Amino acid sequence: MPSPRRFSPVRPSPESGAEAGTSTSRGRNDNLPLGRLLVIAKKITAKQLEEALALQRKTFQPLGRILRDEYSLVESDLVEALRKQTHLPRIYLRFFPAAQETVALLDPEFCRQHEAMAFEKLGGLLCVAFSKPPQRALARQIETATELEVKPYSAPWDDIRKKLNLEE
Repeated sequence: MPSPRRFSPVRPSPESGAEAGTSTSRGRNDNLPLGRLLVIAKKITAKQLEEALALQRKTFQPLGRILRDEYSLVESDLVEALRKQTHLPRIYLRFFPAAQETVALLDPEFCRQHEAMAFEKLGGLLCVAFSKPPQRALARQIETATELEVKPYSAPWDDIRKKLNLEE
């Protein structure tokens, strides 16, 4: 008896503009993963992305940090790609160090109350991990307090709590 036929997911071809960076595909590209956005923008090569993803699987560090540190990705290019992302990337804080001065940007009591933690500062962009989906008003409150643009991430509350206890 023949096995059931499996269909691969339908992906737009490059000719349709999905990867060409045209104005009609702009909304579609914004939902892509960070690495893919950087490849499309020609800031890194597909080979560099593959190598960085392999390293990420071993170290659990954020992809942007790996690309910046290991592949000399310019911070402004990383910030621009992070701004283009519309989905909330997931991060596991237990696997990499957060700078004390970055963690200290937010009051520990505020962090506990909102289950959030600042973990990386890239120029004028502040990466903040939230255990619950952040409300836009909360992000604006952090932006006002720090005078930095907030890039939200999703993280387990246990990771945030443990990191705050270790960093206090």
